[in-house]
Amino acid sequence: MQVAVSPGSGSGRFVPGEPGFGNDAGLCHHSAMVQRFPMTLTQLTYFVECAKTLNMTVASANLHIAQSAVSTAISQLERSLGATLFIRERSKGLILTAPGEGLLRDSHQLFEFLTSAMERLRDDHGAVRGSISVACFSPLAPFFLPRLISRLRARHPELGLTVIEGDHEDNLTALRSGRAELAINYNLTAADDIRREELGEARPHVIVPAGHPLAARRSVALAELAEEPFVLLDLPSSTDYFLGMLRGAGITPRLEYRSSSYETVRSMVGAGLGFSILNQRPRISGTYTGDRTAVLEIEDAVPSLIVTAATLSQVTPSARVLAVTALFRELLAEATPPAATGAAGVAER
Repeated sequence: MQVAVSPGSGSGRFVPGEPGFGNDAGLCHHSAMVQRFPMTLTQLTYFVECAKTLNMTVASANLHIAQSAVSTAISQLERSLGATLFIRERSKGLILTAPGEGLLRDSHQLFEFLTSAMERLRDDHGAVRGSISVACFSPLAPFFLPRLISRLRARHPELGLTVIEGDHEDNLTALRSGRAELAINYNLTAADDIRREELGEARPHVIVPAGHPLAARRSVALAELAEEPFVLLDLPSSTDYFLGMLRGAGITPRLEYRSSSYETVRSMVGAGLGFSILNQRPRISGTYTGDRTAVLEIEDAVPSLIVTAATLSQVTPSARVLAVTALFRELLAEATPPAATGAAGVAER
């Protein structure tokens, strides 16, 4: 199993405007070489059935198509090819001509090729192998990606994984552009072209410095923090969620610091610069700076965030997508925390 992780840029791909992909010179050159066929698969299907039965009435019944439509299709095919494929005799029905026999052999080969191609595509769609690109909301990545990769290696060793880390909108852009087949996000926005499957719930909680007067408690009402400086995890879409939660509790946030990094927010809180609200809980209380934080459950009725697996609504999810989605759901269920304790117990989880 091969794994590649990239911060937002994705893996190597064809890019419009680069040599050999959609540039004007290449487009102009290839347009002159486009081969157009003077027949359709529908016409060939009707032809093969007529050649098999040598009776247009029977062929039409087998195809569940009006005889006049079959007759018209055969006549158009003959005109397009410039060849007579059948001799039509009222008493004997249809007689296949030499050009018709040749086209029948070639049609069988063509249909076999197309059937094999479709079977390969179906097999690939249903198999948990090959490679998949997953876009993951950056605050979720360190909590779940390492264990996701480990379990994928164990359960689906033939599946390669490429990860794109980004914010909510970055991930949806990666999905729409084809750079990602699956996006793991919170349910921050809705879009008609995106199918979302709920995987689990992430309850919000407050973190305060380990030495804070409230740190020894198990829970807190948001109104008790009204005069405290607030440290914001500042990411597109999620910013409104956090600030809206405080305003919904009747608090005008004292927004002192903000960062797009989950760990920077924790370090700021640990250093005594304010409190914050987060949704994911590390299993340690320490920060990068060596300071500690404490978790407090929120007593107010506040909305949780729902972790979702997002795919394009017009695309049927592959077996690869279903496998990764199932494992992510499994990891989320395992990560659901018990009621947190304050600094007097184990601080942050």
